[in-house]
Amino acid sequence: MRGYLLLLRERWRVVTAGLALGACATAAATWAVTPVYEAEVTLFVSAQDVDGDAAQAYQGSLMSQQKVKSYTRLVTSGRIRQDVERRGLAPGPDSIRAEVQPGTVLLTITAIDPSPNRAQHLADAAAEAFTGLVAELERPVGGGQPAVAAKVVEPARLPATPVSPRPVSNGVLGVLIGLAAGVGAALVRNALDTSVRSVEMLQQLVAAPSLGTIPFDPRAAARPAITYPHSTSARAESLRRVRTNLQFVDVDHPARTIVITSSMPAEGKSTLTCDLAVVLAEAGRSVVVVDADFRAPRIGDYLGLESAVGLTSVLIGHARLEEALQPCGYRGMTVLASGPIPPNPSELLSSRYVVDVLELLAGRFDVVLVDTPPLLPVTDAAILASRCDGAILAVRHGKTTKQQVQESGNALEAVSARLLGTVTTMTPRTRLGDAYRYHRADEQETAPLPQTHVRQEHRP
Repeated sequence: MRGYLLLLRERWRVVTAGLALGACATAAATWAVTPVYEAEVTLFVSAQDVDGDAAQAYQGSLMSQQKVKSYTRLVTSGRIRQDVERRGLAPGPDSIRAEVQPGTVLLTITAIDPSPNRAQHLADAAAEAFTGLVAELERPVGGGQPAVAAKVVEPARLPATPVSPRPVSNGVLGVLIGLAAGVGAALVRNALDTSVRSVEMLQQLVAAPSLGTIPFDPRAAARPAITYPHSTSARAESLRRVRTNLQFVDVDHPARTIVITSSMPAEGKSTLTCDLAVVLAEAGRSVVVVDADFRAPRIGDYLGLESAVGLTSVLIGHARLEEALQPCGYRGMTVLASGPIPPNPSELLSSRYVVDVLELLAGRFDVVLVDTPPLLPVTDAAILASRCDGAILAVRHGKTTKQQVQESGNALEAVSARLLGTVTTMTPRTRLGDAYRYHRADEQETAPLPQTHVRQEHRP
């Protein structure tokens, strides 16, 4: 039950859409239906008691109960309809009906019409025509008093409210149907969903530990952000957890050059690279962020740094490594931007100069974080991962599919690259459970770091 409730909480948009659709459809149908009014006439059908004998009265009562069942068919017959039409009224096909109250000799004639006055007149006219028809049918052949008579007990009243549509009952029914449809759609969508939605599912797909989960930040799309140093927000604590788990992946052989990649674009790998660099620098380690995503470089934009000079400038010999490195504005963190985008990214990253640059950076900094393109569209990330100590795979919650994760793991395994672990990004806060609620709700989670722009002239 808890799993179903968590599923509905996560798919609340689908449930809400079904609820709203049911309510709107019911409201539209109620508004489109013409109001219908209903008027009723109650008649008493009894046998005529001539001499007052008790036995005959009893027999007459039984006969009345038997005959009244047949009279319900007479009310809707063509004879009654013709008599009503002669009175200036034109009843519809189903505008007049009759019903016998069980165990009694009471007959109820109901007339339905869009006009309340017309419904009242139809009911009275049908009752009058019916009483005349019963008297005619029950009159003896030789004349005399009819054996059975029908009398109006209660004439029709002018209906004040329509019987159809009923907004309240229709609204409740529509909401219930919409809610059921929304819940059903949520369950069906979950059954057909092939995306990764839990750490347990992720660990079954790749033979690597889960380093942590990063909560979703709605402001990241409009303003890429970095966690405040020493922040106690849920996002900062999640990143610190990733930092701690990364240190325990292989204590004897800690990774110093780390590729951070993803299966497909827009999975949060560049933001993860910058945020992880901050928390590593916060722990007193010197970190350099290398933007090796020559397809769509983002590190410079994230940090507000100049990207005209960077890794490509160093690789083609247009700048020295010391000249291309830029301080980030936070102690212990340095950035090597992408530089000009080359026409042949894969060939450039396959050159031996990339290994030389990575070795120089590893000798100067404690940790080298390399942001690369996604694994599946291009081979750049796999090439760099094979030349580094390991790779971290960013998996977007509810977006990255199981097949994509498996193919990414196979791509790294094909080049003998070491997968250090996975990080689930953009996780809904409901998935973080009590760990998120532990932090202050008003804690400022993200903010840009102070920037130090470095602009230098370089000569080839």
